[in-house]
Amino acid sequence: MLLFTACRKVNTDTEVNLPRNFTPGQISISAGETDVILSWAPSFFTAGKNVSYTIEVSKDLSFTTIDYTQVVDTSTITITDADLDVRQPYYARVKANAFNNTAESGWVVSAEFQITGEQIFYPILDVELKDVSVVLRWKATTGLTKIVVTPDAGGTPISVNLDAADLSNLYKLISGLTAQTAYTAEIYRNNTSKGYISFTTKTTTVFTLTLNPGDDIVTAVANAADGDVIGLNPGVYNAVDGGGVFQNLTVSGKTITIASVSDNPANTKVNYKEITLKGDGAGLTLKGLEFDGAPSSASGQSALYFLNLTGLSSDGQAAVFTDILVENCMVHDMGNTFMRGNRGSSNGAHKINSIRIKNSFVYNSAQINTNYSFFQINKLQFGTLEVLNSTLYSIGRAFVDWDANFTVSPQPVINIEQTTINNMGLANMSYILFDANANDVLITLKNSIVGNSPYPGESVSSLIRATGAQISFENSNYFNLMDGATPTPAPLEIPSNVVLTNNLMIDPGWTAGTTSFTLPAGSPLRTASTTGGPIGDPRWAF
Repeated sequence: MLLFTACRKVNTDTEVNLPRNFTPGQISISAGETDVILSWAPSFFTAGKNVSYTIEVSKDLSFTTIDYTQVVDTSTITITDADLDVRQPYYARVKANAFNNTAESGWVVSAEFQITGEQIFYPILDVELKDVSVVLRWKATTGLTKIVVTPDAGGTPISVNLDAADLSNLYKLISGLTAQTAYTAEIYRNNTSKGYISFTTKTTTVFTLTLNPGDDIVTAVANAADGDVIGLNPGVYNAVDGGGVFQNLTVSGKTITIASVSDNPANTKVNYKEITLKGDGAGLTLKGLEFDGAPSSASGQSALYFLNLTGLSSDGQAAVFTDILVENCMVHDMGNTFMRGNRGSSNGAHKINSIRIKNSFVYNSAQINTNYSFFQINKLQFGTLEVLNSTLYSIGRAFVDWDANFTVSPQPVINIEQTTINNMGLANMSYILFDANANDVLITLKNSIVGNSPYPGESVSSLIRATGAQISFENSNYFNLMDGATPTPAPLEIPSNVVLTNNLMIDPGWTAGTTSFTLPAGSPLRTASTTGGPIGDPRWAF
């Protein structure tokens, strides 16, 4: 009887009287680009009851300021980027509201979370990032209204409205920036962020000497001191003497820079015969220029080599060069080859730290003589040879010829990345892509496209010789690499010591005569890189 009278019936239709068990369960979080889903276990014994919950969101755990609040009658809620700032850390707390005779519960607090934000910006092309400006590109997205660029160290943001032309072009030039400054850009649809990207502007070039069209560029280069930066105002420059005869641009025992003032190869052009680097300490940086060898060849003074490495007093004399950088340039119509670096009297007599082509277009090599490869560097001791974010086409009999066996320490590196190479192979050449013979070298072809061999009507015998190398093809595409045999050409084989990772064999429809390498719409080549972006020279994705 005592047990019976101590109990009472609960009207389960109208009453919940469980204060100890009324607190919701822990909050789980599922955050994405545009929203976050907060879920929690319902309070005990509330199934089927009309129990509601209050959710509050704050930037700090004290919840002094509430940035968002809502009451729901479910145990889950979706909050979008229309209500919360993207990439802003938040905390949420939830409580069960009072129900009949049961008072409201205590709060349950979540872990930190944030909405990551959409990312419609493409990576910034290095060639489009300047000292005081940047070109920002984005994926097609409706309703975009503005871009805000903010200095990371603080300062006044730059807000730029997007007009119809910007939305059609899918890019915007942002100017008025400060050199060597870190910024974050954010693109909006009204007040909702649709993408963000960080970048640091480049250093402003300070010119030692500035030339105008008609000035004597041959003498200016010959007289420049070590470290000088020669600027060329827009126009055409002929590397000739007083009688109009083409001369070599000679850099002897010093390292200099020749750059366009505009940083635009489309408006600053040098008609050249050859650039010669002579002796210890010789090195060269070229930026924002077009170099055309056709005029000197047409005048009977053939532009045989774009870059020619020699000793100071004689071609074979020992020399230690510094660095070569060709950046944001157009170089074309070489009679023999882009670079001759095999003149040393013995293996390793000529040494150089680095050779780099970056953000450049180089084409029409071997216009006169087919006895040279694009990089004819056998016997040259080098540290690094790199081609980055560039397009090379119609490059002659072979790409890299480094076939003289000798020991180099530390291990040299050949790195080809984000580069488009089309049309090579002449004169029954063997090893038309890489010939490192038995040398110890690290060779990487990454995020690149190589296609079409040999030249029409020509034949070649093999693709690669690198028996002592560490060599890999990663996230690259190669197609139509054939030997040219008649009547039935056979594919060139990739040797078994080449490590292949995530490569494709897609023919994008290019031929030996192709000069525009835009990636086909919807092609896997647009998303095949190690970062999920395009492979080959990234400029062909736009």
